Amino acid sequence: MEKPIRIAIINPREADGLARTVVDGCISLSRLGTIDFCLSQPFDYSLDVADKVFGENDFKDYAIGADIIFYINAKRSADDSTANRLAMWHKTVYVDGGEVGKNRRYDFTVQKEILFGENIGFGAPNPEMVAKCKLYFRREKPYSFDIIPLPFGIETRYVSSFDINKKKDIDFVCIFGQDEYPLMRRFARERLEAFCAKNDFSCYTKKTSTPQEFYSLLARSKVGISVGGGGYDTMRFWEILGNNCLLLTERLDIYEPDSKRLDYKRIWQFNNLFDFDYYLEKIGKILKENYKEDELKEEYVKIMQEHSSEARVMEIINICREKGVIKS
Repeated sequence: MEKPIRIAIINPREADGLARTVVDGCISLSRLGTIDFCLSQPFDYSLDVADKVFGENDFKDYAIGADIIFYINAKRSADDSTANRLAMWHKTVYVDGGEVGKNRRYDFTVQKEILFGENIGFGAPNPEMVAKCKLYFRREKPYSFDIIPLPFGIETRYVSSFDINKKKDIDFVCIFGQDEYPLMRRFARERLEAFCAKNDFSCYTKKTSTPQEFYSLLARSKVGISVGGGGYDTMRFWEILGNNCLLLTERLDIYEPDSKRLDYKRIWQFNNLFDFDYYLEKIGKILKENYKEDELKEEYVKIMQEHSSEARVMEIINICREKGVIKS
């Protein structure tokens, strides 16, 4: 049997979506014996990793013998002191979960400043880490030959209520944590509510009390609505896909513009509210006349193979092998 890949994770203490996706994938892969891992400090999510948090000296010893080091940047912070103290840049990959936030992804001045290196702050790539680390994975644009896309993935908790053999009984779910950034979220929800009332479709649009309640609704839903928030990528997108729903989403801007990685039949993309209304009519017709849940299963299996949290971690590992970062 192949020895597990050993991964030392320099993780941020604060909550971060991409960090959670990566750690969730590591937990699953460690249970399969594919990898072993440890964390540099406690993690700000309720994941079963207490025994994986090592003290400073033990973490250093583990990192010395590790195959690879994941150095994770949250939206606003990273454990820079540990990374600089180790200084094992020859096997360190940077995992950047930052975003520009609020409505700034629509701001062409912000885009220009980031591209020209005039803005190296909130949501911009870290040029020092591009230069120092062996590889740079990033949740958000810009991508280049030195920066590799790594969006959120489908985490274990997203599918905790889902049963592929259980029939769905809710037509639409459209729920966001906040709907101020961008306002497209609020307007899409209002348009959906009017459409469902007019056409006698069931829909849930009120915020739930707990994440588990939300996942239970998604597991029962035929269609989910996604609009990005402060970043191009959003957890809602992956939560919907993870529950085998049809997906009506804002125009995809997650991978490179010529990428085919999200070419799935179930995804419908809109540019504006006019498009949103148009696709609501088309999807409504499918639900009334031609919705076949069993025909979604094969594509769902493919989505889970390609976009689970485990797949995200394996993507990093495989690219590290291709680039010679992992020697074994």
